[in-house]
Amino acid sequence: MNEEAADGMSRTAAWFLAVLILVLSLALALGSVRRDSATADEPAVIAAGLVKLLDGRLDFFRSTPPLWSAVSVLPLAAGGMRVPPIYYPDTDPWVLGRYLLYRTGIDSQEAIFRARLPSIAAFLALAVAMYWMVAHHARSRGWALCAMTLTAFCPLIMAHGRLANVDVATTLFLFLAVAFLLRLIESPSFPVAMGMGVSSAAAILTKSSGNIIGPIAIAAIGLALALNRIDDRRRFFVRFAAAVLAALVVGEVVIVGLASDAYIAANFPRLQSPMGRLALPFAEWIANIRAINSWLRGGHTLPQFLLGEVSFGGFPGYYAVAILLKTTIPALLIGLAGLVALIRRLPRRGAPDSSPRFAAVICFLFALLFFVIASTSELAVGVRYVLPMYPFVIAGSVLATAEAARELRVDRRRKATALVGLLLAWHVAENLRTYPGYIGYFNQFIGRQENADRFLIDSNLDWGQDLLRLRDWAVSRGIREMTVHYFGGADVPTAMEGIRTDVRMSPGPEPLAAGWFAVSTHFYRLSLASDIWPVDYDTYLEANGARYVTTVGDSIRVYRVR
Repeated sequence: MNEEAADGMSRTAAWFLAVLILVLSLALALGSVRRDSATADEPAVIAAGLVKLLDGRLDFFRSTPPLWSAVSVLPLAAGGMRVPPIYYPDTDPWVLGRYLLYRTGIDSQEAIFRARLPSIAAFLALAVAMYWMVAHHARSRGWALCAMTLTAFCPLIMAHGRLANVDVATTLFLFLAVAFLLRLIESPSFPVAMGMGVSSAAAILTKSSGNIIGPIAIAAIGLALALNRIDDRRRFFVRFAAAVLAALVVGEVVIVGLASDAYIAANFPRLQSPMGRLALPFAEWIANIRAINSWLRGGHTLPQFLLGEVSFGGFPGYYAVAILLKTTIPALLIGLAGLVALIRRLPRRGAPDSSPRFAAVICFLFALLFFVIASTSELAVGVRYVLPMYPFVIAGSVLATAEAARELRVDRRRKATALVGLLLAWHVAENLRTYPGYIGYFNQFIGRQENADRFLIDSNLDWGQDLLRLRDWAVSRGIREMTVHYFGGADVPTAMEGIRTDVRMSPGPEPLAAGWFAVSTHFYRLSLASDIWPVDYDTYLEANGARYVTTVGDSIRVYRVR
């Protein structure tokens, strides 16, 4: 931040608090993730990353572009992990991932932990980017720390910022791309243009949802022109063209650098010449868009659950409900206050460039566009699919609130600041209360945590993260045998080492042996709401004389069978 902070907070104090926030959030992330077993998608992400990084097969797990998949496995590749000779291109990513992690003799939990480290770095970088963006536009280190706290201690962002997946990395790159775009509109320069181009390309090369940067850039530039916020249009568009060129260069470096000759020959034979390879990133982009569009529009067969009902075609109101229940109440209140403040103070034509209102409008516009697109898809299996909305709502809310607070009288401003401080303390307390089960976080709107599976399941509650905690629970009670019906990416015999397990895949038809039975809440709740299995778990367990004992973590129900 080049300007002096309007709130008078010294740079030293601000950076001390920022480092404290980062250190605490890092400690919470590392401390919690060590005992999280592999979630459902992590084996596939790890396998896809290794295949793309080491074999150059960019069509493996086609719906996920290669950049972050390759980055996430760098710690594993550096440690000598390789794709085994039995691999062949048509292998299912989940099958190959489970083979790599559980059938090659490696320490699977250590490998998963190392693959999660790049995501943790991206999570912390997102918190830093939030501080940088808000401090600049609000001219306040205090409000920047407020936004940073909302980001670093958001249970949802932390939950997925600790996993070997692409969600938080995509969120980071999109946020950086828009932050650089706002800087470019305000004061065009080539370094800022390079930052926008690189981060935009990184978002697109990490997840298909990163393509939203195109429409939002067009909307932001159009609005800036309408409000006369671009003083020198020629200068701006020259720098913007440089940003587009930088994005194209990044695409060339990543795609051409990763793709093997055999892959290009098999999939794009016309692009094998040196000049032809320049078109390879565009061919890859089109192939990825087609793959994800086919999947989102009905190519998947995942059962989707909302409020006790199951659908294979999505729920129009799914993401609205998920956001309402999976976001801390203080964050919701701050978001609502910011939106109201912004609506009352919409940017005016020719408003001063120092005003944060334009930046807040673009942030909320991004969130609205992302929400509408997600809500029209036929896929609804987790609020993580709209995770990129969160930093934009946080930044927009804080910027709008900071602007409104400046217009208050001194006494009212102090009261407003104290209220925001209390909400931030509540937000942090929610994070600490949730530790270490961030995936299963729900706010107080559901009543007790035990009610969570009546509202949402899958990656909102049960993604397979609690199998190691089940083993710890069983060992502490001297249990040596258990029947397990598990949903997730871990291998039951490996995770339950020392305990003899009988792995079941459905409720029945065989009777349960006397002893202990554990079932993932995901499967339990689906059985009560659909006809996926011939009998639901309540009926099956009652017929076998099973008595509910406890829920381990947030996701595994344990029964005693007599």
